[in-house]
Amino acid sequence: MPDFIHLSILALCIFSKYYQIFTTRHSYEAAIVSSRRRLRPPPDSNECSVCLSELAAEECCELASCGHAFHRRCVERWLKGYSLTCPLCRDTVVPEAVAAEYRRLLAKEEDDFVEKEFALALLNALNVGRCNNGFFSLS
Repeated sequence: MPDFIHLSILALCIFSKYYQIFTTRHSYEAAIVSSRRRLRPPPDSNECSVCLSELAAEECCELASCGHAFHRRCVERWLKGYSLTCPLCRDTVVPEAVAAEYRRLLAKEEDDFVEKEFALALLNALNVGRCNNGFFSLS
């Protein structure tokens, strides 16, 4: 029974951590999505300034903060690549608080290697002698 309690606590810690990761990523991506509007007709300029390809009405969007138009995928890739600003005028697109939390999360993910190794060592210690063909069993 104590092994079950230890595994339950470990599972709860892991669940809590990944819930935080999920919510942070979701809020960052929601900020990116809310920063752009769909356009029906293409704007005056007929090329995307990120990829320099022609803009079509169905793929075109403009940033809500400044009104510059790009391909939806191009501007999402730009904003997800740590750039918080419009590619043309450098106007802030993603709120700094949301972006700072997202950058903190990415840095923390890189540092979590030791934590993952510790969790595996704990699982291994709890399941000594109960490993069957490389898989842990709780019985």
